[in-house]
Amino acid sequence: MIPKLAGVCVLWRRKDNTSSEEVEVLMIKRTQTLVFLPGHHAFPGGSIEDNDDPSIVAGDQPQKIKKALMGALRETFEEVGYLPFPREVVACNLSDHIGKSPTEIFHNLVNSKTIKLDIRNYPFTGPWITPPGYPLRFETYFFFIEWKENYISVDILSPKEVELVEWVKPSDILERWHKREVSLSTPVAYILEHLILFPIERAISELKVIPWTDNKYSYFHPRAGIHIFPLPCPEETFFHNINCVIVGGKELLIIDPGMEDTESVRELLYWFEHLTKLGLKFIGVTYTHLHKDHAGSIGLISRYFNIPIISPDKVLPTSSNKFSCIELDKEKYPWIVKILPTPGHTPTHYSFYETTTKTLVAGDMVSAEGPVVVNPDEGGDMGKYMDSLALLSEIDIDLLIPGHGIPFFFIKGNQVIYNLIEHRKRREEKILNALNKGASSIQELLSIVYDDIPQTRIELAKQQLKAHLIHLKSKGISFSLTDDESREWF
Repeated sequence: MIPKLAGVCVLWRRKDNTSSEEVEVLMIKRTQTLVFLPGHHAFPGGSIEDNDDPSIVAGDQPQKIKKALMGALRETFEEVGYLPFPREVVACNLSDHIGKSPTEIFHNLVNSKTIKLDIRNYPFTGPWITPPGYPLRFETYFFFIEWKENYISVDILSPKEVELVEWVKPSDILERWHKREVSLSTPVAYILEHLILFPIERAISELKVIPWTDNKYSYFHPRAGIHIFPLPCPEETFFHNINCVIVGGKELLIIDPGMEDTESVRELLYWFEHLTKLGLKFIGVTYTHLHKDHAGSIGLISRYFNIPIISPDKVLPTSSNKFSCIELDKEKYPWIVKILPTPGHTPTHYSFYETTTKTLVAGDMVSAEGPVVVNPDEGGDMGKYMDSLALLSEIDIDLLIPGHGIPFFFIKGNQVIYNLIEHRKRREEKILNALNKGASSIQELLSIVYDDIPQTRIELAKQQLKAHLIHLKSKGISFSLTDDESREWF
């Protein structure tokens, strides 16, 4: 889906008209009836319309940026009744527009020919492009505008789109996000974090650097203190990416830093150095398991940032919990990361559950790009894998981050785990049915049990079949296969 053009106004003011470095920002709460980001706290703005005329905007920027500005101003007036135009430059009196819609008032004001805009007065960050998989996608530009008392402000609240309008400190709204009291999108959270860390002018300057180019999505920030970096996968796998995850606030834990190849390392160092420039501190790097696509660069990252490699099996359980935990930002409202042993894909595989955001970093327990491979020839164990899924099913998972593929933003994590358990059970039932009907060779079983997969993945399916057959035998289920290949297996 081609993203639609959109514009947003980040309205800010200094608290109590003082010189305090942390500003306040105007935020809205979107209604639950909206298709895109329902119930989210956001800055006012929206998609661009055909009659958003950029002709009154001067300055050396593409017409697309100028059009996004006009749309941002119109949407902001429609939603909160504010325009960054001094009242004295508006040729017509607002009282002349009683009974007209905010959209009509906006276009009448713009068409009055007294308003002239210069794009240089509206610093912006963007484009921020909605990730693949959302029902609507936007290419959005965020324009920073200082709120001034002498600008146009009327009492408008769009009940179809806006539930609430409030001035808030960025630090307060982010704390509410961590407590799961509000929902924020990636660009909104990213902007707010910069407004906390820097004076407004410096924050705007830092935000000019956009997180990706050419519609390549390289960064998700779906929950407070949860940062996801999709990195390239080895060419020999059928996966597109491996998810590196960072957890924490001022203290950060790196999980699965990916391969030690030029493209992955360059991507990570860009982001990690940016985070350190923001004043954040890495306390260590760890892994779900030691396959090279997940942990190949772990030594390099450890040396580069002079941080320890944290072996999950070496973190001791706390006295109050049977699971080991890593606490980050202990002083105020910490992130608490439970380390869950989840063998199956490998003998020593771990998942990480952040308790305050209810986020599961699943590693290769789950993939959004195809099945997780359980290969007995490399230590995979289907029985242990199923036991590990059962363990994860007992945890309240709001967001599940798979080892590979887009995180599960639109489905609760527990449902993903349930679906995966049911898929494995159905596959096992197909094997038993085929055996009961007389299938006596590996090739017969493959053709019957894995008739729904492409031939390019048949060798992987063969490993899955072997894992399932070993699991069935471990449960005391007897069967007889007569081909040479099965004799080598058992």
